[in-house]
Amino acid sequence: MSADLTAQIHQYLTTAPASLFAQQEVQILDHWEGDANLLWRVAVPNQEAVVKLFLDAGQARSRRQFEGHQLFAPQGLAPQPLWADRHPHGLSRQLIVYKWIDGEALTPADPSALWAYAEAIATVHNAPADEVRRFSPHPLNLDFYWRIEQASIAQIEKWLAPTGLALRKRFQEVADATEALARENLPLWTTASPTLVHGDLTAAHTLIDRGRVLLLDWEMFGLGDPALDVARLLQHEAQTLNADQAHTFLDRYLEMSEQPNLGARITLFQRLLAVHNVIYLLVGLQQNSTTSMDSELRAALPFFQTTLSTAILHAAAALNLDESTNTQNVVAEFIEWLTEDPASS
Repeated sequence: MSADLTAQIHQYLTTAPASLFAQQEVQILDHWEGDANLLWRVAVPNQEAVVKLFLDAGQARSRRQFEGHQLFAPQGLAPQPLWADRHPHGLSRQLIVYKWIDGEALTPADPSALWAYAEAIATVHNAPADEVRRFSPHPLNLDFYWRIEQASIAQIEKWLAPTGLALRKRFQEVADATEALARENLPLWTTASPTLVHGDLTAAHTLIDRGRVLLLDWEMFGLGDPALDVARLLQHEAQTLNADQAHTFLDRYLEMSEQPNLGARITLFQRLLAVHNVIYLLVGLQQNSTTSMDSELRAALPFFQTTLSTAILHAAAALNLDESTNTQNVVAEFIEWLTEDPASS
C-alpha cells in the first residue's frame, strides 16, 4: 500500500464534500490489505472508523456491504455505517466508511461463542427480505448451483477426453454421481424461498464485542440460499472447528431456523462442495496451463498433486463411491502427463 494512496485517503477525509470528517483533524492509525480492497483505521475527535476502498467490482460490493450494515447494525450484528461514496473526490474507486469496533476473535472452544455465532447467522437468515432487491453473487438454490457446476464439469470432461488417463474415468464417475445426487434432491427446494444471506461467512469475518457477535465484510450480502451460506462456512472452517464444535454450532442454528428442510439442504451442499473442490482445482489448472506452464506453477505441482488427491478422496467419500481406486497413482499419472505434453490442454 503506497504512501501516496494513504495521503490521498487523508486528503479525501479532510476535504471531500461527501466526507463527514471534513474540516476535522484525522489521524491514520493503521492500514491493511484485504482480498479485493484496501482498508485504513482512522481516528477523528471522539471516534474511530474504518475506510474501505474497493478494488474489484467496487460498485456492487460497496452497495451490498453498506446495505448489510444499514440493516443489521441496529441489531448489533454489523458495524455502524457512516457513509458510502460511489464517486469519491480525488479517488478512482468506491469506498465506504464505518465505525471501528474493538473486538476479539471468535473462540470455537467456547460453546457460548458458537451459540452466539449461530444465533447471529440465523437472525440474518430469518430477517424480512421484502425491502432487499439485490441478489448475492452466490446461487439462489440447488438448481442454479447445479447449472453452474455443469458448465465447469463439461469443460473438464472435454479437456480430459482425448487423454486416456485414469483420471478421466475417475472424474466421470464423480461427475455422474454428483449429477444423480443433485437431481435426486431438487425437491428439497420446492417450498424454499431465498432469504437474506451474508454471503461470505468465516471466522475471520467475525468479531466478539462484549459477548455480541458482529459479522464483517458484507460484500456478498443479498438474497440467496441460507443452506449454501452455512455449508460454505462449515467447509471454510473445517480445519478450525472439530466435529463436536460444528455440531454445537449447527444444532443451535437449526433450532432457530425457519426454512423448510434446512438441515438436509445444508448436508447436501456440504457433499456437493466437496466435489466443487475437485472441479475448482482442475479448472484452475487447465486455465493456467493452456499454452505453457510457467516456472511458478511447475514449482507448485507437488503441492497441487497432494491437494488434488485429497480433494478427490473427500469427494468420493461424500458421494459414497467405491474408494478402491489408487487415487495417488491416478493423480501422479495426470501430473506426469501434464508436465510432459506441451499440448496437454
